[in-house]
Amino acid sequence: MLDKNGFKRKRYSDLVEDMTLKVKELFGEDTNLSERSFLGILIRLFAWFLATIWEVAEKVYNSGYMHKAEGIQLDRKAWEFGITRLQEQHAQGMVEIRGSPGYVVEEGTLFETEKGVLFELIEDVALDDNGVGTGSIVCTDPGTKGNVAANTVKIVSNPNENITSVTNPEPITGGRERETDAEFLERYQQTLSGLGSSSTDSIRAELLKLNGVRAAVVIENTKSTPDEAGRPPKSISTYVLGGDPNKIAQVIFKKKAAGIEAYGTEQIEVLDMGGYPHTIGFSWVTEVPIAIQATIYKNDSFPADGVQQIKTQFIKYIGGEDADGTFYTGLNAGETVTVFKLIKQLDKIEGIDDVELLVGIKGQTLGTENIPMDITQVAQISHTDIEVQVV
Repeated sequence: MLDKNGFKRKRYSDLVEDMTLKVKELFGEDTNLSERSFLGILIRLFAWFLATIWEVAEKVYNSGYMHKAEGIQLDRKAWEFGITRLQEQHAQGMVEIRGSPGYVVEEGTLFETEKGVLFELIEDVALDDNGVGTGSIVCTDPGTKGNVAANTVKIVSNPNENITSVTNPEPITGGRERETDAEFLERYQQTLSGLGSSSTDSIRAELLKLNGVRAAVVIENTKSTPDEAGRPPKSISTYVLGGDPNKIAQVIFKKKAAGIEAYGTEQIEVLDMGGYPHTIGFSWVTEVPIAIQATIYKNDSFPADGVQQIKTQFIKYIGGEDADGTFYTGLNAGETVTVFKLIKQLDKIEGIDDVELLVGIKGQTLGTENIPMDITQVAQISHTDIEVQVV
């Protein structure tokens, strides 16, 4: 039913109860409505189909609200605010190829890792006089499986006498799964302020819409003199983690107020609608690597993959790369790594009686204190820097 308190769906048991009362009202209290009687079977049959209709009605009602909508309804509701779901992406990177001098490695050549992750060369690569060339590759399958570490793409799928070796000097990144409803809703809530313009919140919100941007913070100096950090007067300083530099500069130029300097260590030239160039500055956020040592006291309900679940929960909170190559956004720039909140993440895992936690910056002494971050820093952690001992 729908009233001032909203929509309340009638379930199968509610419908059976209502129909039972109505039948007894019409035919008498002594009417046989057992599960094997004719009327009892008929009531339950109709109640089953009506329960399905009530379920559809509830979904239609919920589709009008962002926090209740799901699937394509969530997509369409978010589209009204200019926000679209992030689709799955193919990981991309560079490879260094060695072989016969002057040989041209053709576009479409396949390389792979020892685990069988395939990558395709997307351009012709001519080997120089030393027999060395570099080219761009893309994973043949979308998703996080294509995010692989440096020096792991070493196999030429179809052996060629003119190619002696191949490797990727840098990690292959950019692969992601299709954004889930929960992730999409969280990003929508973060970007609501982006509907405005010329404010620090709107710039940050718009940056978070960009693929690959995992954290962003915008600081403004409204004074007529440089601030304590050396930022020029009447300027904004944008600090970003991840993303394409040119797209970041475009967003800052589009959202910042006229006459305000966009200050930063990275300088990108952006053209306005009239074709006139403008220099837009921003800075990359400094990543602070975090390390964790956890001692877990378990009971019989502790899951077989409990250690990996623990690592994943820590990474989701702080931000960083999981063992399967998934990148989690985690904390924003300037946010403190809180030991209490780390421990709270373990509430989502069964079978844990107690936990002892040591946290710190990687390479330094670990302890039980919170780890504060400067506004230009963001905490990040890798699954390789989490040590879990189960007792």
